[in-house]
Amino acid sequence: MDTHDKSGLPGPGHEKVSEPPTRRGVLGLAAASMLLGGAASASARAAPPVPGSQRHVIVVGGGFCGVTAARELRECGVRVTLLEARNRLGGRTFTSDFAGHQVDFGGTWVHWLQPHVWAEISRYGVALDETPGAVADRIIYLDKQGRRHETTAAEQWPRLEKSVSDLFEGGYSIMPRPAEPLADATWMKADTYSLRQKIDATPMPDDVRPIVDSMILAWGNAPASEVSWIDMMRWYALTGYNLTVTNDAVGRFRIAGGTKTLLDAIAADAAADVRLSTPVAAIRQFSTSVEVVTEGGEILKADAVICAAPLNILADIAFEPALSPVKLATSRQRHAGQGTKTHILLEGEYANFSGWGPGDDAPINFLLWEGAEDGKTHLIAFGPSADALDMNDTNAVQAAVRAFVPDAKVVAAYGYEWNVDPYSKGTWGVSRPGQLSAAIAELQAPAGRLLFANADWANGWRGFIDGAIEQGIIAARHASKMLGDTK
Repeated sequence: MDTHDKSGLPGPGHEKVSEPPTRRGVLGLAAASMLLGGAASASARAAPPVPGSQRHVIVVGGGFCGVTAARELRECGVRVTLLEARNRLGGRTFTSDFAGHQVDFGGTWVHWLQPHVWAEISRYGVALDETPGAVADRIIYLDKQGRRHETTAAEQWPRLEKSVSDLFEGGYSIMPRPAEPLADATWMKADTYSLRQKIDATPMPDDVRPIVDSMILAWGNAPASEVSWIDMMRWYALTGYNLTVTNDAVGRFRIAGGTKTLLDAIAADAAADVRLSTPVAAIRQFSTSVEVVTEGGEILKADAVICAAPLNILADIAFEPALSPVKLATSRQRHAGQGTKTHILLEGEYANFSGWGPGDDAPINFLLWEGAEDGKTHLIAFGPSADALDMNDTNAVQAAVRAFVPDAKVVAAYGYEWNVDPYSKGTWGVSRPGQLSAAIAELQAPAGRLLFANADWANGWRGFIDGAIEQGIIAARHASKMLGDTK
C-alpha cells in the first residue's frame, strides 16, 4: 500500500502516514495520539523491579525532562512509572524522516556551554553534526519594505556584534548570574520591556537593523511585541555576551542522527515502566500518597509525582488540591513561543547562505542552509507565527522562500504543528514581558508530594534541551530526598 502523501513527504513519525497533519487537521483531537507521534521508542518497555525498593514515583511527561528524571530516580533505587500522552517519547523534540534524512522538527541544537546536555553527550559518547548555514558568509536579507539585498558575514558581523551589544546594553549589570535567576533580582526589576520596544528604540545602521530584527525574532519564535527583552538577553548572557558564541550555541551544532539518539540512550538507562498514549486527566494528592488519573479512567498510585508537562498544559490537568493561583494564571496566559520551523527541499543545488526577514508578521524571519546533494537543497525556515505561514502548503512556502531566492522551486516542505498539538500548545518556552520574573519561583516550587519540572521554567537554558535535563535532575533529586534517599 502506498503510504506517502501526494508530495512524497513523510508523516510526523518514524512511520509513514497518508496525510501530514496540518493546522486544521490536528484540531481533530480525537485522533491526536495517532497524529502526534511516530513508532514507540525501543526503550518504552516495562522495567524490572528495583530490588528491595517499595518507593514509587510517577513521572508525567516523556520529554527530555521526564526521561532524565526517570533515569535519575532509577539510579537512586526508586521504581518509576513514566506516562506519556503521545505514542512516542521526546516531547517537543521529535526526530523523523525528511527527504531521506533523519531531521528534528522540534528542539535541535546543542553546545558545550549548555552544561547539562553536554554532560549527557559526553556520558553516552554521542557525536555531533554541524548545520553549515549557521556560519554562512553569504547573507541575503530583506529590508522593511521587503526589498532583497545581499551582503557578507565578513563585512557585517562586527557591526551586528555592536548593534546586538547596544540592544542588550547594561546586560552584565542587569543579569550577572543568568543561570541562577533567583540569586539576583535585578533582572526581574528590568523585565518591563518587550523585544519590539527595545529593538525599535536602539540606534543602529539602516542596513544592519533588518538583520538584527530578524535574528532576535528567530530567537523568540514569536512576534517581538510579545517577547520579553530580558528573556532574550538571557541567551546572550549565557554565552558570555558574545554574539558569535550565541549564534553557535543556538543554531550550529546538532546531535548526529537527531535528538532521538540521545533521548533513547537516557531512556534505556531509565528502564522505567513507560506507558505511551496515556494522557493524564487529574493528579490527586493525599497526605502520604498521590493518585494519577488517566484520561482512560485508570488510577495509578505512587509515593510522589513529578509533573513534567509544559507550562501551556498545566491548566489542562485537574489538580487536587488545585494549582496555586500563580501557576494556574501563568499556564492560562501561556508563554510566547508560537512560531514555525519548516524543513524545505528545493530543486537544484544552491551554495551556502543564510536568509533574514524582519517583521512580526513576516512568513520567514530566518532561513538556514542545511546542505545540498543529489540535485536538491535542504533549508530550515523559522517564522514568528503559524498565522503568517502554512508550513505544509508547498505553494505558500515557495512564495515565502522566493523573497530570498527568486528562482526557488520548493519540491517538499514540512513543519510540525506544535501550536495545535494538545500536549504542547506552543513551541519552545519564551517569556512574555514580566511573565517569568513574576512567576519563575512559584513555577519551580513543589507542592507537597508533587514536583514540577520543565524546560519552560529552567534556571539557565530555559526552553532548550539543556533546561529540560536540568529540571529533570533537580526534580529527581528532590523526590529522592523526600522519600528517603538510600544512596
